Amino acid sequence: MLKKILSCLLLITVTVFAQRFLPDWQNAAIILPEKPNIVQGFAAEELQKHLALIGGVQLKIQRGGSAAFPLFVGTLPPGREQPLAPEEALWQISPQGCWFCGDDTPSSELKNRVPVAGVCRLQKLGTLTAVYDFLEQQFQVRWIEPGDGGIAFPAVTELSLQAGQGGWVPSIPKRGLRLGIAPFKSYNQDLPEAFQLTAEQWEKWNNEVSVWSKRMRMGSHLPMQYGHAFTTWWNKYGEQHPEYFAEVKGKRAPTRPKMPDTIKMCVSNPGLHRQIIENWLAGNPRSKFINVCENDWGDFCECTECRKLDMPPPPGKSWDYDLSDRYLYFANQVQKLAAEHDPEVTVCTYAYSVYRFPPRREKADPRLIIGFVPGMFAFEATDRMYKEWNAAGARQLFLRPNCQHSNTSLPMGFEKLMFDFFQLGVRNGIVGTDYDSIHHFWANTGISDYILARAHCYPDKTFAELEEEYYSAYGPAAADIREYYQYWRNEVWEKRLMPNRETIAERGRYGNFRRGLMWDLHKYYSEQDFELMDRILDRAAAREGLEAQVTARLQRLRLSNQHNLLLYKAITAPVEKKFTRSRELLTFRLANKDNLNLDWRTQLVSIERSFGDLAGTYAIWNFRDYADFQSMPEKWFFKIDSEDLGLKEKWELTPGGQITSTWEPIKITSGWEQQEGSGMHPKLLELLKEYDGIGYYGQTVKINPDWKGKEIALLFGAVDESCWVWVNGKAAGERIFKNSDDWKVPFAIRIDHCIDWEAPQQTVVVRVHDRGGQGGIWKPVAVVMK
Repeated sequence: MLKKILSCLLLITVTVFAQRFLPDWQNAAIILPEKPNIVQGFAAEELQKHLALIGGVQLKIQRGGSAAFPLFVGTLPPGREQPLAPEEALWQISPQGCWFCGDDTPSSELKNRVPVAGVCRLQKLGTLTAVYDFLEQQFQVRWIEPGDGGIAFPAVTELSLQAGQGGWVPSIPKRGLRLGIAPFKSYNQDLPEAFQLTAEQWEKWNNEVSVWSKRMRMGSHLPMQYGHAFTTWWNKYGEQHPEYFAEVKGKRAPTRPKMPDTIKMCVSNPGLHRQIIENWLAGNPRSKFINVCENDWGDFCECTECRKLDMPPPPGKSWDYDLSDRYLYFANQVQKLAAEHDPEVTVCTYAYSVYRFPPRREKADPRLIIGFVPGMFAFEATDRMYKEWNAAGARQLFLRPNCQHSNTSLPMGFEKLMFDFFQLGVRNGIVGTDYDSIHHFWANTGISDYILARAHCYPDKTFAELEEEYYSAYGPAAADIREYYQYWRNEVWEKRLMPNRETIAERGRYGNFRRGLMWDLHKYYSEQDFELMDRILDRAAAREGLEAQVTARLQRLRLSNQHNLLLYKAITAPVEKKFTRSRELLTFRLANKDNLNLDWRTQLVSIERSFGDLAGTYAIWNFRDYADFQSMPEKWFFKIDSEDLGLKEKWELTPGGQITSTWEPIKITSGWEQQEGSGMHPKLLELLKEYDGIGYYGQTVKINPDWKGKEIALLFGAVDESCWVWVNGKAAGERIFKNSDDWKVPFAIRIDHCIDWEAPQQTVVVRVHDRGGQGGIWKPVAVVMK
């Protein structure tokens, strides 16, 4: 099948121009077939929209009929006889009219309104691409981000056309950048109300991003099926066929009972192979592709037969460090069985996680399609893996990276690295891509998404060419914007982040580069970075001859840089300034949330909240009704309770002076397992590095006497996990760990009923019980007043 697909790619489309002429726009019309489909209808609307933006002409769209200057959408140009290649786009311009057509996925007839989301779900959109290619070639239109604000084009004095023809055929059969938009039913979950979207707002945004992906020619004519294939199998087969599933510690059952979708398969089991084939044969219609991609997470099968399929691990590595041979054996077996019924069927599998390494014994059936999931940083090692997979017989690799998840939302400068890794795949013959996923921080890292998408369209273009395309959207300020983005790439990414990438990933735990960078942001960025960028953007905004579209684009970029600085200051603020900086950031966000063109769910939930309310946004938002606050010190005092004696011996009654003189110092800005630099005794420091159990925190605080008679609480940024609070020996309250993310969520415990206003200071004692992870108070604490 793939040979048939690739043979179409040998077709070459070129753009040929002749004389320029000015059409009779007053008597022009966009003409659809009498019964157009939804793709043709949307292509007509996009043509109408852009010609109005560029030249101010208002063209009507009609079904059939004629016009003095017709623009036919969905009709082959005169003289075209050869069939269209998969996804081919074709356009032709002459003084007699314009023609736009292409190879489209069959779709329903257009009724009254174009279903934009429905069109964008289709994979072959040659007619729509013909319109976009025409706009690019004739008017140098660029779509640097979703929405009307991302449509860039040079100003024209008249809307003349260049006679000629052009078109486009993809050289990569499958091109995918996942949109990264949460479904509406879950989008607002855990998101502060002020940043939530209505159904209408979500639909508009989703459509804008979907349309952007089509303007960037994301699509496919390789209809393969892949993705974690066995997520529902335990519920379906677990009771009758436990032998299909991984044996872990002698049991065949989910190791995470609440997440049965992560169970692994016993890939050596012939019964599993036969069940996959039986399910495929029962399909109506029967697919030409079979998905055998393993489920996510760990806990691979330990049974004797699976272990026999494994090659010895490298010295010093665990038995499950490299399981590629067992998984390639599995895919080969299913491919062999399936081919007995249909020689053209293709099995799809992953080269991912501990089975991403090239096999050492098995040889790949050349019919397999393999989704390769490499790391982001090891360029030479990844090139070597491509070549070794090829040597093992793999002929159809598609690139399925997760590298975009390194995106912190701040400017990072990784666009050249992303481009280079994509080109590495192109040079090694990939048949497609599926990037996970766009993050929607368009002002900061949208340049990377743009260049990566454009590279899919034109793999022969250099990074420099695509980079200049992006800067051209800023007209006379292009040189300033080049300086802006190249600063982040040259000074931050290349000089600060790349040399320390292993340290950053280690800091983030489990190799999480993004988390490590956000936790240690102060080491790699500075306030001066953003202040310097302000001066560059001020210079850009002062350039003469800026079009209105460029001025608006620059204003968004300047707002984004201001937001970046406030975010940096909130994340890196010392304890005594944390809540002030967080409040300043939240105030700015509320005033500009609709003008920053970023995804607030990814920003606030996936990054900031996920990593422990990094910027304090949730603490400030959740307790915004409190009128005033005072920060408590970063340094508290600690006593380990490894034998659970504290309650029996009433440690909560320990006087403040005794706490500060006999307990060990501890920082509340990191868990008790990570206390380097706290001044703690070395023996306790070492003991706490892997400690799960109970510990007591203590500190004294002087509370503003003007707050007497008010509602007062202790606001905890985060505690891992359960905690109990006393003030002056009186029980104030507790927060019991119940939900999986309670360890990173801010909370308040009321204390005004425990305060002794006659005493010069109050003594606070917090008992923490941790069962796993870093343990303890790990975010700032403040006294707040309502």
